[in-house]
Amino acid sequence: MTGRSMRRAGHGVVVAARLLRGLLAAVILVALLGGLPWALIRFIGWPLPDHLPTLADIEGVLLGPMTTNFLLDFLACLSWVVWALFTVDVARCAIEVARDMRVPGVIAAGPLRHVTGALIGAILIAIVGHRVGHGLTAGTSSSTEVVTTSVVRLVDHEHGSADGIVAARSVVAMAPDPVTGVHDSLWRIAQRTLGDGNRWPEIFDLNRGKRQPNGGVFDRPSLIFPGEEFRLPADATAPPEITPPTTAAPAEQPTPPTPEPPPAEDTSPPRPGASGEAGFRWGEELFVGLGLASAVSAALLIARRRHRRRYRPGSGDRTDLPVAPVVYQLRLAHLRATEDEPNTTYGEPPTASEPPLAQDSTLPVGVRDGREVALDLASVHGLGLIGEGAPAAARALLVAAAATHSGAGVICPVEDADALLGHRTDQSKLPAGVQLVANVEGALDALEAETLARARQTPNAQAEPWPPVLLVARAPERHRQRLQAVLDNGSCFGVTGLLLGQWPAGVTAYVRAEGTVSATNPGPGERLRGMRMFRLGDDHLADLLALLRQTETPDESDRHNTPDELEPGLELRAGQSARDQSDAGLEILRGTADLADPLVPIPSQQRPSPTGNQQDALAPLRATVLGPVRVWWRPRPAQAAESVENEVTSAFQPRVRELLVFLSLHPDGVSREALIAALWPAGPPEKTTNALNTSLSRLRRAIGAATDGALSDVVVTGEGRYRLDPGLVEVDYHRFAAAVAARRAATNQQDRIDANRRAVESYAGPLADGMSTEWIETARESIRRDAIDAVAALARALVDEDPQQTLDLLEIARAFDPHNELIYRDIMRLQERLGQLDAIPRTLTLLTTRLAEVDDQPSPQTVSLAERLQRRHDLQTDAAGHGYSKAG
Repeated sequence: MTGRSMRRAGHGVVVAARLLRGLLAAVILVALLGGLPWALIRFIGWPLPDHLPTLADIEGVLLGPMTTNFLLDFLACLSWVVWALFTVDVARCAIEVARDMRVPGVIAAGPLRHVTGALIGAILIAIVGHRVGHGLTAGTSSSTEVVTTSVVRLVDHEHGSADGIVAARSVVAMAPDPVTGVHDSLWRIAQRTLGDGNRWPEIFDLNRGKRQPNGGVFDRPSLIFPGEEFRLPADATAPPEITPPTTAAPAEQPTPPTPEPPPAEDTSPPRPGASGEAGFRWGEELFVGLGLASAVSAALLIARRRHRRRYRPGSGDRTDLPVAPVVYQLRLAHLRATEDEPNTTYGEPPTASEPPLAQDSTLPVGVRDGREVALDLASVHGLGLIGEGAPAAARALLVAAAATHSGAGVICPVEDADALLGHRTDQSKLPAGVQLVANVEGALDALEAETLARARQTPNAQAEPWPPVLLVARAPERHRQRLQAVLDNGSCFGVTGLLLGQWPAGVTAYVRAEGTVSATNPGPGERLRGMRMFRLGDDHLADLLALLRQTETPDESDRHNTPDELEPGLELRAGQSARDQSDAGLEILRGTADLADPLVPIPSQQRPSPTGNQQDALAPLRATVLGPVRVWWRPRPAQAAESVENEVTSAFQPRVRELLVFLSLHPDGVSREALIAALWPAGPPEKTTNALNTSLSRLRRAIGAATDGALSDVVVTGEGRYRLDPGLVEVDYHRFAAAVAARRAATNQQDRIDANRRAVESYAGPLADGMSTEWIETARESIRRDAIDAVAALARALVDEDPQQTLDLLEIARAFDPHNELIYRDIMRLQERLGQLDAIPRTLTLLTTRLAEVDDQPSPQTVSLAERLQRRHDLQTDAAGHGYSKAG
């Protein structure tokens, strides 16, 4: 027997079986509709009494013993009622079949509806075969895995034309799955008929404005209903018929309805932290990935730059950006993770302004087997979290999306904000990427608008991934169908959801209190089982969101004052308007730090003396910590005039250089506890003591190797304190600190000017430039502000006598603080006063370039000031020329 004949025989058997089922269903239906009333009439008769019962008859029936006739009459009445309901249901199903030519649905129906649907469906299938779309048959079991990608109803419309017959194909939306509750969507229709769910915008464009059988007009891609018909592109094909699998699956853990790609998983282990695991743990509530620690570290540096650039020279303010404990710990974790990178070169400045940001919807979700696991939330159509650890895991994913993805957006309904963001989060001061909307409807409107906007930019799926737009909310009940359609349609455009609650249409994971995923629904989520998810407490979330806001939104306190509202300054001239006075008065003239400096005692190592510099010059070692850390060795220090210096910086390892810098900042000595707290802040006590001893030993070996054994140790230890021997090591910071102390102790203007000059000459750059460690940030900024204050004090003293030298000093201050907008304003004022009008646009351009490094731009007041300075100078020139002509 040939294969064709076998197929024909098999097809004949299928047809015969279908006809037999239909015939049997018809017999049963006829028996129920006609046989049941015939049997009731034939064997029981009329069950009701033939006369109106009296009160005595009723009492006799109720109080007397139950008779067989009474029981039969009661059951006969009940049977007549059931038969009447069944007959009405059959009529409704028949009308539905005649109208739609499809098996009647049985969702949310009673047992009569199931029986009716099964019988009529079998008869209909026996008559018309497989040419009708399948709904739900009585054979569907709640314990059977239901695949919603069943046979699609493709309708052929024949249109006559001059060239012949052209077939236009269309599809009817499916009814929701009764087990999973997954609804049909344009994405799923495109996946079934076009082979690519990302082509759903083509179906939307073909059917926009089309009137549907229910009377409505299709104009929203996220709102489709069962029975609605949609035209398909010309290349649409009917998918092969899928037979339901026989493997059982629990109803609460259904298989995702469409084939989805597996979650993106990072197969290369990340750099481990100090604990050797692919993540950072702090306390009971925080466990995050090292990628988030790196992003937070970069955000902290950017926020510090924004805060510090608004320092007013000469104000004497030493307050720095406050750092929350969780931010500090994540910064330390990042520094520890990058400390021993094999390709890290010491002296390179950290690239904090350009953190590694992802561009798709892949988020790190946790750690399994020592590796960080990432999940593409858009490709799996959303992630639902349930269990006691779900809120903490959702908070960690929220921060990861906002901090590690460039251009990411997070949308959260206000009604869910407290549960997801925590009570400490200031909802009025959120980062620009986190948006609160009134309710779930507003969130869905925003997601749908973003999806359509991205679809219009790229008619087909774009090659480069989109930054994610993440809905963070409780899993809704009322709008579940629309939410599923929005996430389906937005999956190719980075639109996804993070939901608290079950989400059968995507991935659902049960998270225990400690963060372990104990169960998931089958499909892409299976790889998450046994994983330890990242988690974040609500207090930590508030601190991290506050940090992200500081990186995105600059403080507007220096922009609220318009030029008309600025203080007039000290260079008022008769006959000038208020605006001219504010433009002419330098902002550095409003600093009064020198006048407020108290008379403080100068430490012995900082007190200047006639022989101090000579003694320093004779030291065999010279170390510079202002600017890049460098060390020189003087073989013949006694002959200072002919001394030759050999640089020996390479002999000192990075950790040894850090110890050398810390000791250089404390000429009077520092305790062991302070050393350990600064250099090993998170290390266990039993290890930090050994680490300090090891570093001191390495410093001694480096000194011996650098000096060919001439020196063995430069650290003086006594009374539990450590300091550099001033007779052996000359440090540039000591001269700078002595000059600053002398300025504060000066009693007259000339001594103050001399001390400021020495401070400016001694400052060669940021403290330990290129060294990235957390303890140094406060000291580095304090020293930088001391140098800027010294320049501002000299400028205030020389502005009336020598404007050109004042301009040169402000250029030095600009080099010290390249992002300080106030310094650029004063530079432009002096350029206008000196007639250097062509330099004003260049100064404004330079400011624009520098501020772009911290993702900012000049304030409108600064731009307006530059325009007015040039315009006012032109007016004064014209006025002077006009007066000269009159005099002539």
